[in-house]
Amino acid sequence: MTLPKWNLADIQERMFNRPLMVTRDRAEIALGVMGPKLNIGALVVSGEESERRPMASLASVAAAARVELDQMPGDASLARRDWDGNVLDPYEVWNGLAVLPVRGTLMAENGLEPFSGATGYDGLSYKLRYAAGDAHVAGVAFDIDSGGGECVDLLELCSQIRSFEKPVAAIIRGTACSAAYAIACSAGVGNVYAPDYARVGHVGAILMHADFSKKLDQDGIAVTMIASGEHKADGNPYQPLGEEIGRKLQGEVDAAAADFIAHVADSRQIDAAAIRAQQARYYTGADSVSQSLVDHVMSWDEAFKHFAQRVNSPASRSGSSAPSGARSARKETAMSNEAPAPAAEQQPGITEAQIAAAKAEGREEGITAGATAERARITELAEMDAGSTISASLGEAIEAGTSAGDFAIGLAKAAKAKQGAALTDVKAEAVPAAALPEGGATAAAPGVKPKANRGADYAQRKAAASA
Repeated sequence: MTLPKWNLADIQERMFNRPLMVTRDRAEIALGVMGPKLNIGALVVSGEESERRPMASLASVAAAARVELDQMPGDASLARRDWDGNVLDPYEVWNGLAVLPVRGTLMAENGLEPFSGATGYDGLSYKLRYAAGDAHVAGVAFDIDSGGGECVDLLELCSQIRSFEKPVAAIIRGTACSAAYAIACSAGVGNVYAPDYARVGHVGAILMHADFSKKLDQDGIAVTMIASGEHKADGNPYQPLGEEIGRKLQGEVDAAAADFIAHVADSRQIDAAAIRAQQARYYTGADSVSQSLVDHVMSWDEAFKHFAQRVNSPASRSGSSAPSGARSARKETAMSNEAPAPAAEQQPGITEAQIAAAKAEGREEGITAGATAERARITELAEMDAGSTISASLGEAIEAGTSAGDFAIGLAKAAKAKQGAALTDVKAEAVPAAALPEGGATAAAPGVKPKANRGADYAQRKAAASA
């Protein structure tokens, strides 16, 4: 990924007349660096009491901060390499965690790694996509020390973080304000760490407008703006900022802040009104927890260990030390002698009961699938053999997966029912006694002597004697 090349016109366009999610001190540092190059004379802070700061004072602040910025490594020194100098993954991996540094001023584009005191959303997005398919990565830890930056592409990156399928944590070193906090809170509830004295929050937006008109008057330079429409030259730096344009720019700032607040409220699962009530303040230590901006107050080293234990199994890599930081280029094997467990087995919050239930469900599904395949095989073989026949009942039993015992019982019941039905039919079709020949049902067949009825004979003899 190549680094973008900026000229003064590009920088001026990105710095002025557009909302930024950055702390005031970071904005002043940027202005102190670029102001003299852009011929800006002073900073005027609007409010109830306007404040005017000469550019010389801002330049001295920027010079003091430059020492820190110059220590930031570039792509070549930060890329992970093996002992032969071959470039490995685009991030350091420690205990299954991909470490993604977020440093300095945040910009939409600045290449793969922090460079010249700035981090690009494009580089962070690339690393997330890479980590999603990296079998050695079980989770992602954003290592944050930044006062914020551009709004452009910020919420798109935050959305990517929130939809990331592996565990994510934000581990704050010293500062996570404005756009940097937008990234941090995307890790979700329970996953934001900060040390005692870290600055966290500044949920809001800011905008700078440069007015060169007085400087041009002093230099005897007159700039004439020729535009095609009434508002084509709105906010240009060669004229004072009018009230109407000021209201328009204020609306842009308020809209950006509203989106930021909504993102924080949703990510942290708190009421947006509580975020607005903070009035873009920053918080430290226990205050950041009470404001629901941070979940754990602990040192940077402890935070990494805590998150790694949550992501990995409790027995994995116990006793190993936390990484030296994103600036380290040492091999992963130098930090841990064990390979991280597969990401699919490292998702936090899964109980033994859930695992047992999942195994039982999988076993049952396997048995069902095997029985279905066997039934299909038997049916197909019978259909291929012209001499074989399958009765309708047997076909239904095979399709339903009926066992041999159940099928035998079914056959017996069917035979018994059939026999009973036959007897009923015989009874129903029998000839009534009245329809039989003389002698009735007791008449003997021809040539057969009927059985004597002694009772009837006695009655007949008695009747004859009485007569």
